[in-house]
Amino acid sequence: MSWNTIDFVCRETALHLRRERLIAITTISTIAVLMLVLGSLVLLMLDIKSLTHNLRDMLEVRAYFLRDHPRDKAEEAARSVARWPEVRAAKFVPKEEGWRWLSRTIVSSRKLRGIDNPLPDGITVYVKEPELVPRVAAKLETLNGVKDVVPSAAESRQKGGFTYRLIQGKQILTGAGIALSLLVALAGIFIVHNTIRLALHSRWREIYIMQLIGAGRGVIAAPFLLEGMLHGALGATLAACILLPAHMYLRSLSAESVPFVVLAPDSILTWFGFGLLAAGAALGLTGSTFSVRRYLRRKPEWHT
Repeated sequence: MSWNTIDFVCRETALHLRRERLIAITTISTIAVLMLVLGSLVLLMLDIKSLTHNLRDMLEVRAYFLRDHPRDKAEEAARSVARWPEVRAAKFVPKEEGWRWLSRTIVSSRKLRGIDNPLPDGITVYVKEPELVPRVAAKLETLNGVKDVVPSAAESRQKGGFTYRLIQGKQILTGAGIALSLLVALAGIFIVHNTIRLALHSRWREIYIMQLIGAGRGVIAAPFLLEGMLHGALGATLAACILLPAHMYLRSLSAESVPFVVLAPDSILTWFGFGLLAAGAALGLTGSTFSVRRYLRRKPEWHT
C-alpha cells in the first residue's frame, strides 16, 4: 500500500468522523457502555480466579500412613507425589512435627502432656486447581501403606462439602460470565454494523464515483473499517478509564474490610486494560467488516 493510499484513507476517516459527529458520539458512547458491562464481567472472572487461587493455597489433602509403615518409604512416597502433574507441592510431615502442631493448636494442650504421640507419619499435598482434589485424593488412597486420606475422594465429591461447593461455584460463575460476555460482544458488533451501514448509505454518491473511476474495494472499504475500529477503541478506552480506578478502589476497600478476599493485582489489570482496548477495536472492526462486505458486494448503481 502506497503512502498516497494511506493518506487518502486517513483523510477520509477524519472527514467521516467530522461529518457524522453525532452518530460517532452516539456509537462510541454505546460501545463504552457495552464495554463497561463486558469489562465488568471479565474483571469478575479475574477476581474469581484470584480468589480461587487464594483458596487453593489453603486447600490441603492429607494422607496418613499406618503407624508401623517404614519412614523411608513414606518419604519416598512424598517425593513421588510431588512429581504428579496435578500436584503443586507435597510435603512429608513426620509424626513428631504433627504432634507439635497439634499441641500448639489445641487450647487444652496441657492435657496432652505425658501422652504418647498417637499420630502417624503423613503427607500434606497442595493441588494446582480445586477441581483436582477428588482425583488426587483417590490416587493417594491407592498408595502403599496409606491408612486415611482427608478429605477422602468420596468426601470431596459429596454435595454440600466445601470442596464441592467451591468447584461448583467457580464453574457456574465462569460459565455465566462467558455466556454474558458473548451476548455483550454480539450486541456491540450489531451496533457497529448498523452505524457503518448508515454511513455507507449516506455516502453512496462518493462510493459510486470511486467505483466508476476504478477504485478497488479495499481502498473504498478501508476508511469505513478504520472508522469502526476507532469507534470500538475509543469506547473501550472510556470503559477502561472507569473500570480500572473503580476496581483499584474496591480492592483497597476489600483489603481493609475483608483481608482474605484478594482481588486481581495491578499486573493483571495492566494486561486487562490492553486487552479491553484490543477487544473494543476488534469488535468495531468486525461490525464494520460485515457492513462493508455486504454493501460493496453490489454492483455500482446510481440512485434516483
